[in-house]
Amino acid sequence: MANGRPSISHVVISCFDFEKMLDHYTKILGFQVSDIGTIGGGQICFLTFDPEAEHHQLALMGGRQGPPGVGALNHVCFRLPTYQDLQARHKLLGDLGVSGIRTVTHGSWLSLYSMDPEGTQIEFRWDLPWYVGQPFARPIDLTLPEDEIRRMTIEQNRDNPRFQPITEWSAKAAAKLPVA
Repeated sequence: MANGRPSISHVVISCFDFEKMLDHYTKILGFQVSDIGTIGGGQICFLTFDPEAEHHQLALMGGRQGPPGVGALNHVCFRLPTYQDLQARHKLLGDLGVSGIRTVTHGSWLSLYSMDPEGTQIEFRWDLPWYVGQPFARPIDLTLPEDEIRRMTIEQNRDNPRFQPITEWSAKAAAKLPVA
């Protein structure tokens, strides 16, 4: 990832039948569940092939409405290499008048969400060095300095029993995978 260019991180699929989709992606494709919970009243799960490399490459989100085949894609996420790249992307989106901009901390990463011209949500993320159980989402001010973001993350999760270095979480999650 040179020159602040993003790479694809994950895709989120909205589901009519959450349990059926979870069963399909874990049993048929071999994904491992990283986290599962509710957000906005609906179910969400985070799935990975390789927890040492990525908390999730795919997420499934319940509560899908409308006809099959229309609107299944919730969002596409692109990883940025530095906090400064995330800040620069935030400024660029604002300068270009892009709609739907919102900034969120997920504890394990910071996200910048916006909409593409046809209404598909796009996420840009920058990873923090910690694991915070998901779903976790709080507004964040991307004008804050990086050291303040890190201090706030530690403070927000001081009493969270699942808060740990991402390297520890990755090693534990990888140990759960079947030997190939």
